[in-house]
Amino acid sequence: MNDYFQAVTKLLGKLTADERADVIAYYQEYLFDAGIKSYDDAVNELGSPRSLARKVLADYSIKVSDQETSAGDSQTNVKRAKTNVRMVWLIILALLSTPVTIPILLVILLLLLAFGCVVFGLMVAAVATFVSLIAAGVVTLFVGVATVIAAPWTGLFYIGMGLTILGANWLVWLVIKWIGSWLIWGISWLAKKIYHRFMPRIRAERGRAL
Repeated sequence: MNDYFQAVTKLLGKLTADERADVIAYYQEYLFDAGIKSYDDAVNELGSPRSLARKVLADYSIKVSDQETSAGDSQTNVKRAKTNVRMVWLIILALLSTPVTIPILLVILLLLLAFGCVVFGLMVAAVATFVSLIAAGVVTLFVGVATVIAAPWTGLFYIGMGLTILGANWLVWLVIKWIGSWLIWGISWLAKKIYHRFMPRIRAERGRAL
């Protein structure tokens, strides 16, 4: 029995020490009340240590995501997006750690594909925007500085255009972050719905409120 919970504890490294202790104490008490004392019986009741740990991590990540969402403006969009990305990944791992049917597996794969496409697309868009606008702004500024003495008005025009382009780069980046945060929120919302719909709950988890 101790071997089982030692394995679970190691896999819960992303939780705080108090959270790990709370999880282990709960399931130890549950197995004690059920009269389960062997490693194999614990696996039959709770699942493998990896499966149980992934479920616990997914549940905690959903809890944190819900808390940050309810906090509103006190949390930044970037922090919420990072929390949701981590939550989606933990949900996928939790779903994959349980026996699944082909339809559920297809749902998981589609969720993973959508998650990957959004993250990759945002990265490509951000890099392309920065490179193109910064290059255009720097070139325009260089042209303006080079011509400002010979043709002051033309030079000032190009300098103003260069500064405007660089400023627009910042605005475009804010728009990309805003769109990205909403896309990630949408995927995280879908992931939570899929998790609650398809993740089987053992008897011990049905009575546990995280």
